[in-house]
Amino acid sequence: MSALSTPLLRTSELTLTEHSTSVRTARHHIRNQLGFWGYFGDTVDDLVLIGSELVTNAVVHACQGHGEIRLYLQEFGGDCRLEVWDPRFDLPLQKPRLRRFNEGGRGIQLVRELSLDFGVVVRRGSGKRVWARVLLT
Repeated sequence: MSALSTPLLRTSELTLTEHSTSVRTARHHIRNQLGFWGYFGDTVDDLVLIGSELVTNAVVHACQGHGEIRLYLQEFGGDCRLEVWDPRFDLPLQKPRLRRFNEGGRGIQLVRELSLDFGVVVRRGSGKRVWARVLLT
C-alpha cells in the first residue's frame, strides 16, 4: 500500500446545547460531514438515526440543567465511530422497559441493532461517552 492510498483519520466535533433543536442540528451535521467525506446511502442514514437517538437521550435524560452535549465523529477507511458526550456518569438503560403503547424506551435497542459495535465510557466527575460504530463502505 502506497502512502497515497493510506486512509486518513478524519474527525469532527460539534458542541450542542440541551435544547430539543440540538437533535435536528446533530442529524444535519452528521449527514453533511459524512457527505463531505464522500459517504452517502443507507449506512449514513443508519448513523444519522443513531446520532439522533443518542443526542435525544442526552438532551432528555442526561443534561438536566448542565447545558452542554458534544458530538464526535471519527472516520478511518470507512469505519466510523460516533460518540455523544454528556455530563452525567450514570449508564443508559441496558434493557428498556417496553410497554405496549409507550413511544419511548427503544432508542438504545435501536442503536444496538443498527451499529457494528456499541458501548459506554464512563469517567466519574467528567461524564460519559456513549458510542457506536458503523462501517460506511
